[in-house]
Amino acid sequence: MRRYNTFIILSLLLLICSCSTIRLKSRKGKDIHLDVSTFDKINGDYKNSNSESLYFQSTLYNNFNDNSIYRKNKLQINIEALDKHHIKLRVFDNETIIDSLTIKGKYRRGYFKIKRQWNSSFIFGPLIWVLGDNFKYLGVTKENKLVIIDSGNGGVMLLVAFPIMGAGGGQVENEYERIK
Repeated sequence: MRRYNTFIILSLLLLICSCSTIRLKSRKGKDIHLDVSTFDKINGDYKNSNSESLYFQSTLYNNFNDNSIYRKNKLQINIEALDKHHIKLRVFDNETIIDSLTIKGKYRRGYFKIKRQWNSSFIFGPLIWVLGDNFKYLGVTKENKLVIIDSGNGGVMLLVAFPIMGAGGGQVENEYERIK
């Protein structure tokens, strides 16, 4: 019974401390509403880089794959909505496909909401853990750019199952220009 109570307390602490939210009110009037009937508006080719961003890892494909080879600015990303639950991303370098990825999610609140991603890392062996979650929404602006709204990786750090601190990375909105 004691283990069960400890598990419930740990779960509640993680839930409370790692709740990362997306505030879509800041995007009101800027974006096209996407849903199951209009999901093909996201289809197209986009630049991999965003000149307006201050974040180094804000290339389009690095939002989904953390490999440093995809930080090249001259890469082109093709996005194709396969159905109401899947989007396919393809990376082109000089018209040659170098990588492909299918993302699972659903259309919600006018955007494609990517399935919640849970992440964990063990900083100092089993003594210090960092557990977190991440939300991403994909949309299309009225200027026909792709927008990725990222919750910023909220999380909680635990010291042998005792919460030390909760943190949220802050919401990040990056826009990427459409090529075709």
